[in-house]
Amino acid sequence: MLASSSARRLTFRFAALRFAGCLFAMTLFAVSCVSSIVRRATILCVGLILPAVALAQQASGPAPQPELRAVMELLARVSSSEARFTEEKHLAALARPLLLSGRLSYARGGRVARTVFAPHEERLLVEGDTLTVESAGRGTQTLSLRNYPAAWAFVEGFRATLAGDLPTLQRYYRTAFRGDSVSWSLELLPREEQMARYVESITFRGSRGAITGIAIAETGGNRSLMKITPDVP
Repeated sequence: MLASSSARRLTFRFAALRFAGCLFAMTLFAVSCVSSIVRRATILCVGLILPAVALAQQASGPAPQPELRAVMELLARVSSSEARFTEEKHLAALARPLLLSGRLSYARGGRVARTVFAPHEERLLVEGDTLTVESAGRGTQTLSLRNYPAAWAFVEGFRATLAGDLPTLQRYYRTAFRGDSVSWSLELLPREEQMARYVESITFRGSRGAITGIAIAETGGNRSLMKITPDVP
């Protein structure tokens, strides 16, 4: 019963949120939410790395284009960042878009936080394989992401983008890069079967080493667009 209940809550958040994901963009960032841990993990937000280069190349096929490598190198140089965000979520259950605003933060090593100020207050934090969700109405909830492959793939892909970790990113996603280092977009298509049931694509937009937007398209037709404004040092 407990496992079934947790899975349902995780699935619900996955669809709504998607730390978007989980997790955040700032000088590179991104993620989102509606009401259960995966929807929030799968937003928050809701990346990361391990395979040997040979295995990564085998999984992703042809070698990445030089422009993509250049952008990932710029992202990898960012040790920490803070940003403001606004997010517009289009949900089939709502007649009008849901508008959110708040702050994102990222620290090298995989720590990502997303704080929503309006229309409600909520904080999502991913550290290692643990997702913590804090909200005034529900208190604090903690989830081990490794127990949920779809949510883990979402978060790992997100953090890999922020960290400029291309081998890990291509372990979880097929990638389509457009533009150059000055103005670029990176579309991610899930390889993980369970995640692909909920998320159709995630598209990052940015300039050099700063992520300025994240768009998430769900298989059910829901979609979200996050605009990110990095803090000026």
